[in-house]
Amino acid sequence: MSDLTIILLFIILIIILIISGLPLFVCFAVACMGMMKVFDLGTDFAIPVIFTNLNSFTLMAIPFFVLSGSLMAKSKMSGKIVDFVNNIVGRIKGGLGLVVIVSCGFYGAITGSSGAAITAIGPAILPELDRYGYDRRYSTALLACAGLLGQLIPPSIPLILFGMITSTSIAACWLSTVIPGLLLILFYGIINYFFCRKNTKIIETREISFNKIMSSARSGFFSLLMPVVVLGGIYSGLFTPTEGAAVGVIYALLVGFIIYRNLSVRDFFSVTIESVSVLGSFYFIIMFILILSRIFTLEQLPVILAESMLKVSSNRVVILLLINVMLLVVGMLMDDISSMLVCAPLLFPLFIKLGVNPLQMAAILAVNQGTGMLTPPVATNLFMASRVGKVPVAGFINYTIPYLIFGNIPVLLMVTFIPQLSVWLPQLVFGK
Repeated sequence: MSDLTIILLFIILIIILIISGLPLFVCFAVACMGMMKVFDLGTDFAIPVIFTNLNSFTLMAIPFFVLSGSLMAKSKMSGKIVDFVNNIVGRIKGGLGLVVIVSCGFYGAITGSSGAAITAIGPAILPELDRYGYDRRYSTALLACAGLLGQLIPPSIPLILFGMITSTSIAACWLSTVIPGLLLILFYGIINYFFCRKNTKIIETREISFNKIMSSARSGFFSLLMPVVVLGGIYSGLFTPTEGAAVGVIYALLVGFIIYRNLSVRDFFSVTIESVSVLGSFYFIIMFILILSRIFTLEQLPVILAESMLKVSSNRVVILLLINVMLLVVGMLMDDISSMLVCAPLLFPLFIKLGVNPLQMAAILAVNQGTGMLTPPVATNLFMASRVGKVPVAGFINYTIPYLIFGNIPVLLMVTFIPQLSVWLPQLVFGK
């Protein structure tokens, strides 16, 4: 049996284990240790791979972004963001739905995580949606879909990993998904408008006034200022993405403890313990996937995959469509972090051979992974929104279909075949 066949069998094993419901780190650990045994690779192979990659200043940004997002949620900063957005667009028919979409995008500019956006924005806005006549099933579906914006609007945790793996500027990777993210906000807003337009149960009664807007802006000023401080500092060159993430934690602590005064020492310790427990499993997943990626590289799997795809068709459009289908399937089976760690090193040589800019590749992977998080069986966003909205996934999944068909898929195709959507802004900011 050839080495390639063995690797493919182990990939099938990973898929079976994931579908069976085992924790992701267990699935990758079983495959990792099995492949090391088959290929006679000892700890002298694994330990340098783990240490070299995890001992990374860049990777330190992830725990800081996770912690800052949790601190913001605990100190009710997300509620002030929702209130400000609601005072601007809440009077429009379907305006509260638009508030969910815009708020998730805005919160993504602070945390870099779709899960954080869902868990922070959901509790603040869902009761308001109920009060104004929105079906809780639709509201939960909208929250699940809008959560994707948390990882497209900079900063983005998956794109930190992409930049680290492909040696691409992380700040440039973040900018590559800004226009796709804004397009998704536009498309989602249009879909929400058409849904709400003929729904007589939805009643928008909140009057827009300049005084209310200014009042909510003053109340939420320090919440709204956070992305300006963090992202402004990064793109002005004042500090690196990792330093920016650390500044975000310090900022959240100052605002929570001193300005809003609704964050206690007990809250701080509970949030820190919760964040560390999440990051523990996350780093286990990274550790095992890094070993698998190195084995794939040793066996030249990325090169073989690139050559095989090019043999299927010489048409660039066909190959890009096939890649997107493959990425969507991977996104259905893994969370965004795992799929980024697996797909980025595997597909990077193929994208380069196709003449795709690494920044465009970053945007393609990000949109695909976000779409995968809305499609079972893994569907991280669906299950997270289900828990927040207290509605079973089966009860609201049909409401997500229009957003996938008329929102995610068009944006994905545009990003795939219009390079300037992902490349123009990074080139404008950083030059060619």
